[in-house]
Order: sequence, then structure tokens, then C-alpha cells
Amino acid sequence: MSDIRVWTNHRICTLLTGLLSSAMIQAAWAEEPPQAQSAPSELEEVVVTAQKTSENIMRVPMAITAVTANELASQHIDNIQDLTASVPNFNFGTYAGTARIAIRGVGFDSINTGAEARVANYVDGVYYSRPATAAGSFFDVAQVEVLRGPQGTLYGRNATGGALNTTTADPTSALSGYYDQTFGNYGLFTEEGAISGPFTNTIDARLAFQINNRDGYGKNLLTGADVDNAKTQSVRAKIKDQVTDDFSLLASFDYHHENDRDFTGHYGGQAYPSLYPVDFTTLLPVALPGLGAPAPSNIRDVATQYGPYNHRDFYGAQLTGNYTFDEMALKSISAYRVSNYNDYFPLTPGAGGNLDITEDADQLSEELQLSKKAEQYHWIAGIFAFREVVHGQVNIPLGYEMLDASFGAPIAAPSPNGYDAGYWAGGTETTKTAAGYGQLSYDLTSKLEVTVGLREAWESKHVVDGNQFNFTQAYLQPNPLPGAITQNATSNYYSTTPKFSASYQFEPDLMAYFTVAKGYKSGGYDLGSASPAYSPETLWDYETGMKGEFFEHRLRFSSTVFYYDYSNLQVSVVDQTLVLTKNAAKSRSYGVEAEAEALLTDDLHLTASGGYLNDRFVNFVTADPGITGAPVKNYSGYTPDQAPEFQAKIGAQYFWHFNSGTLSARGDADYTSRIFFTPFDLSTASQGAYTKYNASVDFEAVGGWHVSVYGRNLANKLTVSSSTLSSYAVGQTPLVSYLDPPRTFGVTVGIKF
Repeated sequence: MSDIRVWTNHRICTLLTGLLSSAMIQAAWAEEPPQAQSAPSELEEVVVTAQKTSENIMRVPMAITAVTANELASQHIDNIQDLTASVPNFNFGTYAGTARIAIRGVGFDSINTGAEARVANYVDGVYYSRPATAAGSFFDVAQVEVLRGPQGTLYGRNATGGALNTTTADPTSALSGYYDQTFGNYGLFTEEGAISGPFTNTIDARLAFQINNRDGYGKNLLTGADVDNAKTQSVRAKIKDQVTDDFSLLASFDYHHENDRDFTGHYGGQAYPSLYPVDFTTLLPVALPGLGAPAPSNIRDVATQYGPYNHRDFYGAQLTGNYTFDEMALKSISAYRVSNYNDYFPLTPGAGGNLDITEDADQLSEELQLSKKAEQYHWIAGIFAFREVVHGQVNIPLGYEMLDASFGAPIAAPSPNGYDAGYWAGGTETTKTAAGYGQLSYDLTSKLEVTVGLREAWESKHVVDGNQFNFTQAYLQPNPLPGAITQNATSNYYSTTPKFSASYQFEPDLMAYFTVAKGYKSGGYDLGSASPAYSPETLWDYETGMKGEFFEHRLRFSSTVFYYDYSNLQVSVVDQTLVLTKNAAKSRSYGVEAEAEALLTDDLHLTASGGYLNDRFVNFVTADPGITGAPVKNYSGYTPDQAPEFQAKIGAQYFWHFNSGTLSARGDADYTSRIFFTPFDLSTASQGAYTKYNASVDFEAVGGWHVSVYGRNLANKLTVSSSTLSSYAVGQTPLVSYLDPPRTFGVTVGIKF
């Protein structure tokens, strides 16, 4: 299978390189030499599809940040994580390659397979259910929109925190494309490109790809192999058929493959050093496989006889149809997606305990939208159907020498790979959902517009799962043995999520709005826990905002003030050997967000954004499950995880224009206050406040060639994107930490045509 992938990747690269070279030659002969760009006299208009129709972002009555393709390029943003600094109250972390996206402190904190996020991830209008896919490929992107606040009406399920709406580039009717190569430290070498153009008079096509290779940010001290390296290949094909003037079809297929040691969990110390000052496996010498090893002095390194590794394949196909008739538009989005990943890394130094996570999922979705735009109103109505099957399992194989050393006598026979089965939890979860929604915006006067929306949804969860401890079986067959704790259960949920909004246009370029909206996340099961279902959660959002452009469109400013009333929220905690979702009674949060963009001169472009968030539990009565015998108490006033109090960013870019092209220099600084990664405000499981700096110099030559020199995290800050407590049964609550990249720098050269 690996030989086929290598051959396929080689053939794709050869084909694309040939196509791009041919296209560039044709473009050079067919067109007059392009002229150098002139300085803009006003800010570029930004069009978004946040309400599933094209609108100027300054006329949309909601908190939304849009990052265009030009901004992605100028800031050298090549993954979702890099958006963190550009969006107020937006936080991104990872757990074993699973994205943990949070907006205004509402995010994803479960570490169980099959779990679902609170920020809905959409790509080209298709809902990507699996959180792991958000940490996958990010290339040939036309625009990213981050919608803050619950999007329960138009986006529906699991959009309690907001929505991430990514649009990739569509086929063009004229020959166009680009090709970029990047060289950087840590052996970075990436290739990315696309070619687009007509097949026939009505059919256009686009083929895009990305190949990413990078050495590791750390080492496995016992094997010498790199960890947190990258080796990925991605491809996307789109074909658009303009069947008639009123009817078009757009078909697409994408594939992402990864086989590396990225997303490695690192030993982050002890969660409760006063109670458990050291993980006992770090005191054991490296004598036999599965015994233990001293903790690495550099947190970016690991020490294990086996692994780590990261294998993942994401792919899918979709068909989008658009038909206009009688001033109305009908849209159909049909999609099928598959996501498979397997991550394996040490829970503690050595091979005393490793974590092996596997998730295989496929989803089928269909959405129909009918809309109409008139002079005084516009409306949209739709139905949505979704089905997903997730097969997931978590294994914690334990080294038999470590077990024997701990218990003083052999309790298991050695297996060929040095492990005994240890802990297993897994099963299959099937989700079915159907919903109908509608939203109407009506101009009561020439300046006052009101919007009302409603979504009715049904969801069913069926689970067959179980878990077990087993010290008598070699780690060859992780399926449960007779006697494992199992369950076979079904739950159904119903939800109604309304929205009301009013906006007032004081001037053509100045608008204020007020919104009340409800978000909803259904209940469900912790796959592998064999525990009863947890309950749904709801969130009421009250917010008001203002958007305006001033000084002949040279200054753009927006601000939002919001208040959240969050009930029955789902909190993920480690409970002995299980990770369980529990419903906290209540929390409340409020905050402020602001964004500004200005052309101080025709050549000096400034951007700034900031967010303040006050997020607290109002009533959360529980015991800290990480401490044996901890008393039950009310954690009212504690901060939920992934909810930093302050975030801010400022950036500046200056342009010089020459006959041969345009030179620009850019610098950015972003600040984030302390982030907790558990609901118990543990300083050990948190990331302290930090500031990071990025810079770049870019030259775009007449003729389409360009070269960029960039640096990210210039001060080389060591920051943790997330930390998770391991089970008490494995090393007295050690922390598994996931790290942000260190200082990186590189050079990109390429051409556009």
C-alpha cells in the first residue's frame, strides 16, 4: 500500500509540474506583460457568505472575521492554528491531532474518540464532523470566515460556540494558477500549486495540491527518530459545469494523507506535584522494553522504545448544484466524507504506558436551500440530513516489565512487542440527524432591518461500546475479552433554536445591531466508557455591535459586546480510568471584541484586534477526579478551559512600488493571557501569558514571480497548546502536553499566472 502511495504522489507531482510549466509558458506568450501594482486608495471590500448569501461584511449583523487569500499570504498563515492571533477570542489547541477550537471560551475539551466539537467546521458548505480534520490540509484557500457566537439557526448542530467557514478556490473560465516552493529551518520543504481553466465552453476545472515535509521539533532519545515532524500530501480537484445560464453543477474530490510523528504528546510533569511529586516510571532505568526512562530535560523530546507515530487519511467528494428561477435560488449540497487516523505516543517517559488512539468514521450529508432576494427583504429556508458512523478505540498498552516491577511478581506473559493489553475502551457510535430551518430579513424602514430565524432538529445517538483492564493477554488483539463492561444504548434529542436580530443603518457606512440567539449541542455518549448518556446543553447569546467605515473607506472598525447564559454545559473530566463528560449546572460569560483596519497612507496598512472574556462557572458541584478522595465542592467562580481573559494583536505592513514590482515589509505581535486546560484551574495544566512576534518581507515582481522571507515566533517562545491529565492509574496523574511550534523561518519562491 505504501509503495502505491509513493508512486501515486510521484506521478501527481510530475503531472502537476508539467501542467504548471506548460500553463506558464502559454500564459507568457498569450498575454501582454503585466504592469506593476499601484497603491490602493481605499480598503478592499470583503464579501462573505456567513448567512449563506453573498454580502458585504460591513452589512452583516453578526460578529464575523474574514481572512482573505491576500491576507493569508501576507501573514504567511498556512494552517487553522495560525488564525488564532487574527481573530478576537479565538483559541486553537490539539490533542493527538484532534483540533480543539474554542470561540469565546466555548470549545472542544473531550479526548474520547467519537466526540464532537462546539465550533462547526465547514469547508465549501460541507459540515466536517470529525474534529481531527480541522488539523489536516489547508491549501488553495480563497477565504476563511470565523463566525463568533452560536449559529443555531443556519448552521445548526454543534455550532454552540460559532462556525468556521472555509472556502477553497473554484475553477476559473480563463487559464490561471500558481506554484510555490518553501524552504525553511527544521528541514522544511513544501510545494503547493494549482492550475485552473476551461475544458469546454461550459466546463471549467481546477487541480490543486500541497506536499509538506519537515524534520521534527524534537527527538526520541531512545531511538534517535524525529518527533513532531511532518510528511503530508494533499490534492483537490474541482469541475464546474455551467449547464445553462440558470443551472450549474460543481463536483469536487479531495484527499489528504499523512504518515509521520506529528501531534506527539509530551511529558508535561505532574498535575498535582504536592500530592504526586514525580511519575514513578521516570525513576526507572532503561533496562528492558516497557520498564521506564528518565524524563527528558527538553520537553520537546520524548523517551520511548516504540513510536510515536501519526497516520491519517481524510478524503471525500461533494456535488453542489445551483438553480435560479423566478428571482429565487435553489441550492443542493451533497457530500460523503471519510476520516481515518491512528496516533500512538507515550503517556510517560519510557514505555511504561503508551496511548494508542484509532478513529475511523464516514459521514453522508445532504442540504437543500431555497432563497430569495428582493428589494425590501431576503429569506432562506432549508432542510438538512446527516448520518455518521464512528468506530473508535483507545488502548493503553502497558509494558510487562513495568507491571512486574510495580507488583513484584510476573502477572503477564511477555508479548513480541513488549506490551500487555492493559486498558482498552472503544466501540461504535451512529448519529442520525434531520433539521428544517428558515430565516427572514425585512426592511421595516430604509434604515431599520429585522431578522428572525428558527431551526427545528431531531438527533439520534446509538452506541455499542465497552472497556476493560486485562493483564493476561499480549498486546496483539485489542478487542475486548469476555467479561468486559459493555453497553448497547440509544438516545433521541429534539431542539428548537431561534434567532432575532435588529440592525440600524445610521449612515451608508455605519451600522449597529442587536442579536438574541440560542445555541444547542445534543447529548451523547463517551465512546468506550459504557456509561449512560450525558444531557444536552444550551446557550443563550445576547450581543450588540457596531460596524463602520470612515475617511473615504480608509478606516474600517467593528466592535461587539456579548453576554452568554450557558446551561447544563458539558465538561470533560478524567475519572479514575475513564474520561467522562459531566453536565455542569451553569456558567455565564461576557466580553468585548474589537477589530480595526486602516490605510494611514496609500502604502502603510495597519491592523489591530483584541478581545476580553470573563468566563466563570456559576454552579458546578463536583469532586476533582484527579485526586483520590477529593471532597465534593462548588467550583463556582472557576474558569472553564480554553478561555483566556485577554487576547490582542497589532500588525503593520508597508509597501514600496517600483517599475519591476512591489516590495513590502510586515510585522505582527500577538498577546494571549493565561489559558487553563481543565475546569479546575490547575496552574500546572495551563499556559501562562505570552507575546509572540512574526515578520516577513515580500517582493512581487512584474510578470507574476514573487519571493518571501518570513519568520514566526521570532522570540522562540515555548508554549503549550493543550495539556491533558492522564489516568490516575498510569503514573499518578502525569500531564500529556502538546506544544506549539518553536521559532520557524524560511523563504518562499513562486509564480502566479
